[in-house]
Amino acid sequence: MIGWTVSRKLPPLLALRVFECAARHLSFTRAAEELCVTQAAVSHQIRALEEWFGQPLFRRLNRALKLTEAGERLVGPLTGAFDMMAEITANVAAGDDRQVLNVAVLDSFASAWILPRLSNFHRRFPDIDLRFIARPMEQDALAAGDADVEIRYGQGHWPGMHVYEFLKEDIFPVCSPSLLEGCEAPLELADLARFDLLHDVMSIDWQHFLAHFDVTSLNVRRGFGFSHSHLVIQACIAGNGFALGREALVAAPLERGELVRPLKETMPSDQSYYIVCRHEDADTASVKAFSYWLMDEVETLGLQTVTAEA
Repeated sequence: MIGWTVSRKLPPLLALRVFECAARHLSFTRAAEELCVTQAAVSHQIRALEEWFGQPLFRRLNRALKLTEAGERLVGPLTGAFDMMAEITANVAAGDDRQVLNVAVLDSFASAWILPRLSNFHRRFPDIDLRFIARPMEQDALAAGDADVEIRYGQGHWPGMHVYEFLKEDIFPVCSPSLLEGCEAPLELADLARFDLLHDVMSIDWQHFLAHFDVTSLNVRRGFGFSHSHLVIQACIAGNGFALGREALVAAPLERGELVRPLKETMPSDQSYYIVCRHEDADTASVKAFSYWLMDEVETLGLQTVTAEA
């Protein structure tokens, strides 16, 4: 048998991997986190690759990155090649190498946000099986060892934990379009006196919201109240009154036309969504895969992402 020697002129494979990761996130910081290296190491590999090609691959803007024409030509084929390599190596590996990730999450966020997008995660990470635990944060599934990672809603003060803010939101009045049929739509907040109000008893209340806009004349005690945000949304869709819509939870019903937003007033929430885990779990492959999937889904939907440094 005649042996054939194939000569391939390739740049350093490590530099290619670092470039593909940085190009996918358009962030050296996010690339460093995914690859478990320092941001300086990422910058060094990118410079070395640009020297190998003899041209820049990124345009460094103010707190942002953009690909040059050469970088755009390079990233697509590279991503495909790395995906193919990952699939091939996964097929060669033993069949019992699947990973299970236990995720604690508030049921409102799970039902309104996670469940409709689970198929996207499965397509991207077919070897990771998610197990969701819906329970109040007060029960602390992380401390009990029942969860590997948790999505929490609050102000980020959880000492001893690895905490990453990934989604902000605004709060604004919403209602079903059926509620406005045959009546005059409200033009200002004071007009809500003609409608019932729906209450999320575990979240921001109408009194706080209206006081933010110096509206004090409404009776804010009338209407139905619920202890779960997704029940508030369902009651609102059913036409039972106006609710204070939390942007992340009402984005899909607004897009589908199940809810409308007739008033312009918006109040930024003083709470955000956080990815929380134990420090020793922060760099595990499954936690990082779930975290980056969440952040990419937020960006795809055009919600309020937390700006990452380049």
